[in-house]
Amino acid sequence: MQIGRNDPCPCGNGRKYKKCCLSGNVTTSVELRYRRLSAAHDRLAERLMKYAVKTFGKDIFSCALNEFWIWPEDDKEAPDSECMDRQRPLFVPWLLFNWEYDEFDEDFKLNGPPDRTVAELYAMDKGTQLEPMELALIGAVNRKPYSLWEVLKVEPGKGISLRDALTGAEISVEERSGSRYVKPADILFGRAVSVEGVGMLIGLAATVIPPRNKPEIIQLRNQIKAGLPSITDQDLYEHDVEIRAAFLDIDERLHRPPQICNTDGDPIEFHKIIYAVESPEEAFRKLASLCATDGKADLRETAEIDADGQIRRVEIPWNRKGYKGKPEFTNTLMGTIRIDGRKLSVEVNSAERAKKIRKEIQKRLGMGVRFKADRILELDAMAASVIPEKQKPERSAEQDELMQHPEIQAHMAEMMKRHWEGWVNMKLPALGGKTPKQAVKTADGREAVEALSADAARERPDDPVMGDLNRNGVRRAREILGLSKSVK
Repeated sequence: MQIGRNDPCPCGNGRKYKKCCLSGNVTTSVELRYRRLSAAHDRLAERLMKYAVKTFGKDIFSCALNEFWIWPEDDKEAPDSECMDRQRPLFVPWLLFNWEYDEFDEDFKLNGPPDRTVAELYAMDKGTQLEPMELALIGAVNRKPYSLWEVLKVEPGKGISLRDALTGAEISVEERSGSRYVKPADILFGRAVSVEGVGMLIGLAATVIPPRNKPEIIQLRNQIKAGLPSITDQDLYEHDVEIRAAFLDIDERLHRPPQICNTDGDPIEFHKIIYAVESPEEAFRKLASLCATDGKADLRETAEIDADGQIRRVEIPWNRKGYKGKPEFTNTLMGTIRIDGRKLSVEVNSAERAKKIRKEIQKRLGMGVRFKADRILELDAMAASVIPEKQKPERSAEQDELMQHPEIQAHMAEMMKRHWEGWVNMKLPALGGKTPKQAVKTADGREAVEALSADAARERPDDPVMGDLNRNGVRRAREILGLSKSVK
């Protein structure tokens, strides 16, 4: 049938054909069906929401929300408004196509029948009055479980190829907006279905899960499988609560404000501890050995000496040999000790280190030192004291210029190479305490290492030079582990 330029567009969005699909926005039959199905879904969802309230009453939302959030017992477990808004695109489709009223629910007594989804009841009630596309959508979406989908391939502005990380099923979906911000190896939570031959995402979380979370998803998969030959959609539906709880936990962690820690894993908290000492010279002699990289003679060479040859001012780095997780670094700076006449001060970056150095100073100096104050400094003020605001752009520009020198890049490349060669033998919590070399000996372990390396290859996106060096290092690690050199 010939479609007139001024006829309603067959995609169903209400616009004229000449201003919609004829304009070139839609060029294939699949894209046209996707537009029509999307419009039909929006109309159906609106009708289902009204039907849900009419059938069950307004308390349906409170009852369903309580289940969706895994029955929180108190305010600490209940989601905040920001979290609820973030999960709205998941909750509404789940309410319409997955939620079933439990008549034994002690908190809510609703009018509607139990053990039926809203979509099922609507289809039974309307029967032949339903549009063909509505029937197709209900048939494809109803009771289709949410799952965790790994991104295999992306065509920006067009679609995404996905693999169910739990069942292994694969599907290509038409997805315009989402395909612009996801990358291969990312993980999405939602429902992917095929409707009349068109792949669609109906219920999709706004949160994109990075590859580093893949190992815990593999653990979830093994828990669900538990001796089964394979995992089916029915298995996912029966484990709906566990799967959703796992996603909500990951989502909460990804949106939790980051806690910056030092190399010992202690939360960053800048302390400046101040003492009065009887003798600067004696304080220097008794504290100098806290520096593991320089001897007393070396430190004295940097000091200011008085007329009697005694220490007046000196700075002592408090450090130790080695650096956790970075074998290419030879030492760790714990803090800085400064002696200025009879004033002794120590700057450290955690409460734990402050406690440790206070105990050490008291033990070493005894009656020769008097504690005066332990001041906690604000992070912004500390940064400003170290790098004055007016110097920041110049120093950044100097650093960028320095990184352009081939000899500097070669040095950094060698450091990065050594780091990643050492990484393959590191025991990683994400791998259950195994090293990548140990983990790749099993299929699950290999899959987990693949994901971790894909995540690691994305580091340093704001620094092109270091980003390239890091990716080269990841490729070297993958080569050692017998994985493909390419990184997603």
